[in-house]
Amino acid sequence: MRPLLVSACVAVGLFVAGCESGSPKATPSADLGPVADNAPYLCDLVPEKAFRAVTGLTVALNAYWSGVPTKNGLCLAHAKGREAPLGIDWAFDGGDEILGVQRTRWAKAATHPLPAELGSGLAVINPSLGAVPRPNYVISRFSCGKRRPWMSIDFAPVVRGRDAVRDMVDFMRIAERRFGEIHKCTPRPS
Repeated sequence: MRPLLVSACVAVGLFVAGCESGSPKATPSADLGPVADNAPYLCDLVPEKAFRAVTGLTVALNAYWSGVPTKNGLCLAHAKGREAPLGIDWAFDGGDEILGVQRTRWAKAATHPLPAELGSGLAVINPSLGAVPRPNYVISRFSCGKRRPWMSIDFAPVVRGRDAVRDMVDFMRIAERRFGEIHKCTPRPS
């Protein structure tokens, strides 16, 4: 009985070793580098190459804006066959109210305050286990010239190994800078 057990263990060991040796990796390693600010931009505010690195998305994305460009806007970057993996919402008015609503909404979640230089806001990861297409949510109220706009960005899950909160903060930093360029004002903390 014992020689049969030893033979079976050796056979299983050889089989397992044979299955792993020389087999190529199924997925490339994730890009864990910092979010880089390079054109082109999705929704005019988020660098596309960085967005793809953060989320691992390779499908074609088409961004569509709605709203009155001098007052507010909502942009969704659509992907064929799935819900939009990126959403950006902004307005020059109502920032205090919107930020209050979001703070109440996420009061029981693990929220992360934004760095002071980005204004007042929060970042949160919705623990939805895949039920929400854009679980990463960041909102900021800041000053831009004499106005006090707010902006929110929500996007698809990040690839394994990335820091979603850091990525949200980096995207907001870039989006505020781009917002200032587009609206000819200088973003500052509110």
